Amino acid sequence: MPAYMIALNRGVHDRQKLEDYWKAAGPTFEGRGAKFLSVYTPLTPLESVGRLEGVVLIEFPDVAAAKAWYESPAYQKAKQHRDGAADAEFFIIDGGVVPLEDRLPHIKKRQP
Repeated sequence: MPAYMIALNRGVHDRQKLEDYWKAAGPTFEGRGAKFLSVYTPLTPLESVGRLEGVVLIEFPDVAAAKAWYESPAYQKAKQHRDGAADAEFFIIDGGVVPLEDRLPHIKKRQP
């Protein structure tokens, strides 16, 4: 099942370093089955918590492929360019739909 890497850019501190990161990160996707679905395209906030400068959405063949890309030495080296350049959040999510009764099982025990 496909998996998706979502990156949220919450703020930019150093545009030049961020551009260096983009250049260094690009080649790290080669041979990993990555499909770029949306990369810094215009966004329309509907409901948001805080500032959002940009979003990246990339499809991978599965979660293992996405994690392998993220944990690869090549990407970890490229990622160093982003340090101090931007505030970012990265997520890998599995494609699909979880049935209503099975959603968020980790919080079921917290309910009064």
